[in-house]
Amino acid sequence: MTVPITNITASIITNSRGNQTIRVTVQAEAYEGTFEVPEGASTGSKEVAVLAPEKALTVIETIVAPALKGVAVTNQAQVDKVLHELDGTIRFETIGGNVALGVSVGALKAASAVLGIGVWQQIRTLFSCAPQRVAPHLFVNLINGGKHAAYGSPIQEHQIVPQTDDVVVAYNAACAIQTSLKQILIQAYGSEHVGYGDEGGFIIPSKTIFAPFEHLRKAIVDASVGIPVALSCDVAASSFFENGLYTLYEAKKDTTELLSFYETLHQEFPELVAVEDPFFEKDMSAFSAYTKAYPQILVVGDDLTTTNKAQLQEAIEANAIGGIIIKPNQIGTVSDTLETMALAYEHDIKCIVSHRSGETKDDFIADLAYATGAYGLKAGAPHAQEREAKYQRLIYIQKTR
Repeated sequence: MTVPITNITASIITNSRGNQTIRVTVQAEAYEGTFEVPEGASTGSKEVAVLAPEKALTVIETIVAPALKGVAVTNQAQVDKVLHELDGTIRFETIGGNVALGVSVGALKAASAVLGIGVWQQIRTLFSCAPQRVAPHLFVNLINGGKHAAYGSPIQEHQIVPQTDDVVVAYNAACAIQTSLKQILIQAYGSEHVGYGDEGGFIIPSKTIFAPFEHLRKAIVDASVGIPVALSCDVAASSFFENGLYTLYEAKKDTTELLSFYETLHQEFPELVAVEDPFFEKDMSAFSAYTKAYPQILVVGDDLTTTNKAQLQEAIEANAIGGIIIKPNQIGTVSDTLETMALAYEHDIKCIVSHRSGETKDDFIADLAYATGAYGLKAGAPHAQEREAKYQRLIYIQKTR
């Protein structure tokens, strides 16, 4: 069915951090699709550019909407090709990566409405790689730190990873562990010192790198959820890197010393199975050294790779990572996102589809993770409304597929 795009509109909304972002609606005759664009706090230097919301609205009205009018909404490749042609830069510096993604996903959602299928089913028509998992592992960030917290650990995310294909079981386990964890943290620090970070996880005045992991370990034992639960973390090392040194609390470490620290961390916490961005985003050789030293650990690139196919290729050639974070708003279009994921799948690089710290209630990434058979989904702590939307969508898809 060929249905042309007839209009594209946008409005300004507020994300989970209280910052302004845009909501984009693509109309195709009687059908439409809407996407609310998220925003990152800890961002890689090679992510696409972002326009101020007011300017984004003007660009959509005066440049993008006229150019896409008449294009078949079901032709995702053509929609995204026009967006690139309108921009003319690698990082969407002209029309903005937030504009490009809003329009690209909006068109995808409108196309699924035209075809009378779910968004995840429409994505699956665009992605032919064999799945990495039946359903994604949930990487659930229960203790926030770094740029996602007002105080606490310099490590940005402390996660649990329930080991099951059943999304409902994984989600319920995460909720039970979160409840257990809250009581542990209140007992350890006092209720007045336990708050909430950008991604809905707890923030605590911990004084050691090990403390958050110790609390998670105890919460897993206390919750007794009946399935294995691993640990993971996003170090986001670029956020505490300056002049060749990494600052962990008051201690400064060079690359060799930080790698030695990770050895201690793995000895203390053998249940820690994945580590994201353990070094500065431009230090590919350090990532390679980590991957070589700890083949049993899933070393994951995010700021290193920014969902970018060319950067992923460099990481593959350097044997720097075993996993990659997939954030569509790092690269700008659905087509670019799927091309990066296809390259990852081809080289057995595990894809973890991820939200951003400045989130909306949009649930697109749940569809993306399920449709592509991604290895994992990062959506933050349960019950925070912008995070909960993703979990509930994933549960709905698995129940009704």
